[in-house]
Amino acid sequence: MILQGKDLKITTASDGVLVAMSKTCTINVECDEIEVSGQTSGRWREVLPGRLAWSISMGYLVTAGGVAGDVLKVGTMVNIKVKDGETGTPLTGTALVKRCQMVGNVRSLSTGDCQLTGSGPLTEVVTQEQASR
Repeated sequence: MILQGKDLKITTASDGVLVAMSKTCTINVECDEIEVSGQTSGRWREVLPGRLAWSISMGYLVTAGGVAGDVLKVGTMVNIKVKDGETGTPLTGTALVKRCQMVGNVRSLSTGDCQLTGSGPLTEVVTQEQASR
């Protein structure tokens, strides 16, 4: 997957209103491990994949009217959509706003930085073009 910082869009969970578009974006997907070592494992651990989790760190420009500041508050749920820059395949999911920081600079636009924790799957959206292949 190739990810471009501008490819992440955040919308409100309730009505899908665009809140912010990222200028930087990092997606972290991880898997818990379940140890299944036994007497026959010897000195080596044996593991199986467990639950998956995802999170996003993003930086964004604060929109006019402060919509992002009003919606991207710690403890709120948002919808995300990010596009793979190589294939164009969109991924969507719902996330909890875990941490937010706003930075105001003299004579420039304010910026924000958020940490989002995924709630449920990060789902690949199959487009009509991909479905017809």
